[in-house]
Amino acid sequence: LLAACPKLALLITSRAPLRLRWEQTLRIAPLPIPDLSVALPPPDALLAVPSVALFVERARAHRADFAFGERQAPLVAQLVVQLDGLPLALELAAARLDVLSLPTLARRLDDRLQLLTSQAPDRPERQQSLEAAIGWSYDLLSEPEQRLFRCLGVFVGRVSLDAITAVIGAVSAGGVVGDEGKQDTGRMLSQLLSLAEMSLVLPLSVQLNALGKHCWQRNEGEPTEPEETEEDDDSEPAFGMLETVRAYAEECLDTADELIAARRAHAHYFLALAESADRELRGREQRIWVLRLERELDNLRTALRWLLDQDAEADREAALRLAGALGWFWLTRGHYTEGGRWLEEALAHAPQGESDSPETRARALLFAGAFLVLRGEFAQAQAALGEALTLAEQWREPADAAMAFTNLGIGAVFAGETAEGTRLLQEAQRRWTALGAPAGLGQTLFYLGLAAEASGDLEGATTYYAAALEELDAAGDAQYAGIVCCFLGVVEWRRGELPSAVERIRVAVQTSTALRDRFLLSFAAQAAVAFGEARAEPAQWAYLLGAADSLKQATGATFAWDHMPAGQDVAGLRERLAQGEEDEGEGELAAAYREGRILPVGEVATVTLRLLEDLARPLSDRITASAGAHATAPASQHTDQYRSPLTVREAEVLRLVAQGLSSKQVGRRLFLSPSTVNQHVSSIFNKLAVDTRAQAVAVAAQRGLL
Repeated sequence: LLAACPKLALLITSRAPLRLRWEQTLRIAPLPIPDLSVALPPPDALLAVPSVALFVERARAHRADFAFGERQAPLVAQLVVQLDGLPLALELAAARLDVLSLPTLARRLDDRLQLLTSQAPDRPERQQSLEAAIGWSYDLLSEPEQRLFRCLGVFVGRVSLDAITAVIGAVSAGGVVGDEGKQDTGRMLSQLLSLAEMSLVLPLSVQLNALGKHCWQRNEGEPTEPEETEEDDDSEPAFGMLETVRAYAEECLDTADELIAARRAHAHYFLALAESADRELRGREQRIWVLRLERELDNLRTALRWLLDQDAEADREAALRLAGALGWFWLTRGHYTEGGRWLEEALAHAPQGESDSPETRARALLFAGAFLVLRGEFAQAQAALGEALTLAEQWREPADAAMAFTNLGIGAVFAGETAEGTRLLQEAQRRWTALGAPAGLGQTLFYLGLAAEASGDLEGATTYYAAALEELDAAGDAQYAGIVCCFLGVVEWRRGELPSAVERIRVAVQTSTALRDRFLLSFAAQAAVAFGEARAEPAQWAYLLGAADSLKQATGATFAWDHMPAGQDVAGLRERLAQGEEDEGEGELAAAYREGRILPVGEVATVTLRLLEDLARPLSDRITASAGAHATAPASQHTDQYRSPLTVREAEVLRLVAQGLSSKQVGRRLFLSPSTVNQHVSSIFNKLAVDTRAQAVAVAAQRGLL
């Protein structure tokens, strides 16, 4: 037909391309889902997310009394994320609401393949359950493709070519883990592409864009996350699986009696990856490795969980190695609670006696002690770090011994024993210097700066922080240097050196963006909040305060300057704004604060840089710039502006409306909530006697108000 009828067009839906030469393919991704890494927007705004809208629509079709408000919104958001935004899964789940409550349904989704079924007579058999829908595609695969698909069931989120090659090689070799079991990567890539054509796996960029899972979201005309390069990803193609499809693959793997072999190969691959990364995380290859670990975090967690659940001593020893190898990553990315929990469990399950590895145990104890210090459990921390020091000196591990002194020292400082902490840190400094290890020395100098700051010695703190930066720069550790920049910037601000302080925080923000580091960004945002409290435009400051608080809550980061406000009582204002109990006149601040609380992470960096840029300009420059704008205007315009019925803020809003911006976009520019912008627009309509934005712009232009 296509050959004989040149004007004929056919629209065809299919799991796989038809491979006709006339074909133009459009891949239909799952529906976008909410971002659970930030505070959820109000229910009305959440309904703008297509997956939520579909579920609520179908839920109301099955239960006319289905309510969607503040109580239901978090459960619905969790449910649509668990179901990957798949329309069929959402419809089948909504159908279950005729007999199950929403909380029960959300809790039971681990068994989704059996739970989500339908007997609807108008559906083809393959669409009456998730299992049938996926099984229909699985049955069309060749035997090698089916085996590959099954092995994908042990991965969570991301599947790299090297990782799946190692796993399927071990399964093919009867559970042997090693290079001899690996399959040809070229053939493996060809099979993965075949699965991608069948929509059983997705190229990773397609999956991320479809599901909206990027933490650093892009905004037109604003700084964005650095593009992933081949260097970032080891020139390795990567794929992703929807969780629903992965669950089916794992079920097939278990049925084929291949699950244990695949799980063990998966765990050993990621153990090797973590140990390779651990050697590079404090050097010049840091960005490559930290981003790789961040991308593979779900797989690393899965590997660690499986190793800890096994009875074999070799597996529990491997779990301790993996937990220790991830210690620095957890520490510098702010995963305090998670890292401490994994290390404590790994140490508790580690084999004792002849099979115990003292070096592995010492390393795990060093990081477990560090997390105990950060949680304020100083007695337990001292015991863990003391044991680590004994093992390190017994087995002649000088770097581990130096790290033990560093962690013992900062633990003493945090416990209020500043003199003893300084002594221990100075011993660590001596050992790191003897080892010629700039990364360890830089970390220790930073802690000596904290000790000096705790004693009120700002000049000494400045000296130590600056020396720490030199060592960390020499080591190539940009991440830790960014943290030091934040603390040095705050000390400089307290000493009245605002331009230098602003530059320090700007460097930290730029580093956090390059490393996609929410933890470091939280440090920088809260420092900017402290700087800007007395100098920034109030709504702008409250907007960033809300964003910084949300980020702090998400990362668990705490800071020395939290209770050192420059002017008003930050803690009291924060509490009033968060609870909506603001004083008279604080309504606009509260609206800006709440808007900042739901700001995506990538925008927090942009807003922080914008506030820092404003703070860097002397007050006289700001006044001059404002006066200059009036001085260059025609005399008639001065007169009209003087007689303008609009307030300064209303004039700003109207100028942005004239550019075609929506209320939300205007709010972002002026650090106002959309509702506040709409109030200004209504006031403009009343003052200009108009009914629409277009009329307001036209009248304002005629009267010289723009």
